[in-house]
Amino acid sequence: MKTLLVVLFLASIPRLANAQTEEKITFGVGVSYYPAAIPGDDSYGGHFGSAGLTDFFVPMQFGPYLRFEPELGVYFKSYQEQVPDSMGASSTFLRTADQQIVRAGFGIFYTKQPDKDFQYGIGARLGILSSEYEMHQAKAGVLDTNIHYGIFYLGGAFFAEYFISQHFSVGGELQFIHYSFGAPLVTVGSNELSGYLSPDSPQQGVWSTNEVLSARFWF
Repeated sequence: MKTLLVVLFLASIPRLANAQTEEKITFGVGVSYYPAAIPGDDSYGGHFGSAGLTDFFVPMQFGPYLRFEPELGVYFKSYQEQVPDSMGASSTFLRTADQQIVRAGFGIFYTKQPDKDFQYGIGARLGILSSEYEMHQAKAGVLDTNIHYGIFYLGGAFFAEYFISQHFSVGGELQFIHYSFGAPLVTVGSNELSGYLSPDSPQQGVWSTNEVLSARFWF
């Protein structure tokens, strides 16, 4: 009986090893860059522009078929200009504008790896964007302006990835994402003029195709 148990145990070792290989969880860190559609301009009209976001993310590969990928993206822009003063043809004043965007979300993918050097997957990404635009004008009687958008995004994504080595990969991703938002929160000086809950502000949105370049380091 003991001999039979030993034989059964030894026979099961290859299957246990295969199961552990299939269910292995792999972690990494990565960075990506891509242009994204971002609402927010100084006309309050909700028009979209583009911004080059840098995303940092933590890929988690669960076995051969499932990947979960939290992400955090940032974008900063600042400029100054001399603006002609309407009160005098030869006089100007300084105007400063700053824009900050923070993106937080995650992706989930069904993945396939035909060989050790190549992997691809299809799935979805969703999350939120916080876009804030501040303007300061160095002119008496002109108040500072702050415009803040809260944006939700959701869409599909397909990626392909090439492994240069066991621990490093580069890849590309094609996304088809919908961005939606309501009324911005507008503040002039200390007065809040409008906000997210304004009942007469329609929901706005845009579909955007994003082409993403990324690099990942796997532990």
